Amino acid sequence: MDENFSSQAVINNEFDYSNIVPNVEMISYLVQYCDQVYKQLIKLVEEDEEKNKQFKSEYKEWNYKKSYGQQFKVFIRGKNYNNITCKDYSQFMSAVNGGNLNATNGVDIKLCMDFFRGKGENIVEHENSFTMSFKPYDITFTRKSNYNDPNMNKIEEQINLIFKQFPVANSIFCNK
Repeated sequence: MDENFSSQAVINNEFDYSNIVPNVEMISYLVQYCDQVYKQLIKLVEEDEEKNKQFKSEYKEWNYKKSYGQQFKVFIRGKNYNNITCKDYSQFMSAVNGGNLNATNGVDIKLCMDFFRGKGENIVEHENSFTMSFKPYDITFTRKSNYNDPNMNKIEEQINLIFKQFPVANSIFCNK
């Protein structure tokens, strides 16, 4: 993620993938991708913090300042309220290997790539939420952002490309 121009905008994109077959391999690949971009953001935040450590607050220039909205989690809704929350790819794979992705009620992947940008005390929050929801016959991907950021556009595009690699099965419930 390099520093590119971003302009203020309201982005609220929703994609319906209800005709895909959500298998363990493809969901694992999607979780792995989301975990990688989240860790990349954390690294950029840490580098920005280190770069600005030497300056007084009014002279700090932030490209990726930590926001409390930053998070990555995978929520597995199991049968009989046996729910599991994974905070990274390795925890998710541990849940998969434990058989927790068999016969679930659903899976939600939440990638929140919020950060602050600006100079001194004049910083603005850039909100970027990517949510992938897998429920029987209701599979969606949504992105909500308050800036048109080329880096976040690439993440949205890449997630859509991953969804397009899932096997498709048209049925009487969903035919596209």
